[in-house]
Amino acid sequence: MPMRVSDQALYSLANQRIMRARSDSTAAGDAVSTGKRIQHPWDGSGDAGMMVQHQQTEGSNDGIFNATNHAAQELGAVDGAMDQITTSLTRAKELAVQMANDTYNAADRQDASAEVKQLFTAVVSQLNVRFGDRYLFGGTQDAAAPFDASGAYLGDANVRKVEIAPGIMQDASARADVALKGSAGGVDVLQSLQDFVTALNANDAVGVRTAVGDLDTSISQVSRERSRVGAMMNVFDVASSMAKQNRDAATDARAKLEDVDIFSASTRFAATQRALEASMSAAAQQFKLTLLDKL
Repeated sequence: MPMRVSDQALYSLANQRIMRARSDSTAAGDAVSTGKRIQHPWDGSGDAGMMVQHQQTEGSNDGIFNATNHAAQELGAVDGAMDQITTSLTRAKELAVQMANDTYNAADRQDASAEVKQLFTAVVSQLNVRFGDRYLFGGTQDAAAPFDASGAYLGDANVRKVEIAPGIMQDASARADVALKGSAGGVDVLQSLQDFVTALNANDAVGVRTAVGDLDTSISQVSRERSRVGAMMNVFDVASSMAKQNRDAATDARAKLEDVDIFSASTRFAATQRALEASMSAAAQQFKLTLLDKL
C-alpha cells in the first residue's frame, strides 16, 4: 500500500530535525576538540574579518620584532669591536706620548714600532668583524671584508636601515668611512697608525709628536661613532619591546574572538548530544506508531 503524503511529510520533518541536531552536535564537538569558536569565515563573518586584521598585525609586528632584535644584536657586535679598537688606539697614543720624549733612542722607537704594527693589525681585524655571514663595517657592501691588510676601505658610504614601526625606518649600521677613514673631515685613523710606525722606524721625534695629536683625534672620532651606535641600539631595544607588546596584544585579541570557553563549549556539546538523542528517540517512536497503524 502506498505511503500517505502526510506520512512522508512526517518522516521528512523528523529527518530534518535529526540532521539539524546532528549538525549542531558536530559543530559543538569540533569546538571542544579544537578549542576554536571560529573555524571558517562563515562561522561569524564580522569576527572572522577582525581575526584577519589581528593576524595581519601579528605578522607585521613579529617581523619588526625579529628585525629590530637582530639589528640590536649586530650593533652590539659593532660596539664590542669599537671598544677593542678604542683600546688599541689608546695604547698607541700612550706609546706616542712616551716615545715623543727625547730620552728614547732609535732602538727604543724601533721596539715600539713592532707593537704599533700589532695594534694596527688588531684594529683591521676588529673592523672586519662579522655577525653571522654579514660583515658589519662595510656599509651595504657586507658580503666581503671591508678592509684589506693595508687598511684600505673596500666598503661604501651607505647605511643599512631597518623598520622599527610600520613605515618608519632607522639607521642600523656604523659609518666606518667616517669614523675610521675621516671621509666627513678629521683623520684617517689607520693612516695615522701607519704614519706613527714610519716615524718610529725613522727615529723621527717630530713625527712621533704629530702622531700624539692624530691618535687623540682618532680616539675622538671612534668615540663619536660609538655613541651613535649606542643610540641606535637603544632605539632598536625600545622598538623590539614595543613590537613584541603589539604582537602579543594582537594575538590575545584574535584568541578572544577565535577560542572558545572550554566549560561553555563542553556544556553546549552535552546539550546538543542530548538534543540529538531526543530527536532520534522521538523519530523512532513516531515510526513505530505509524507502522502499528498500518497493521
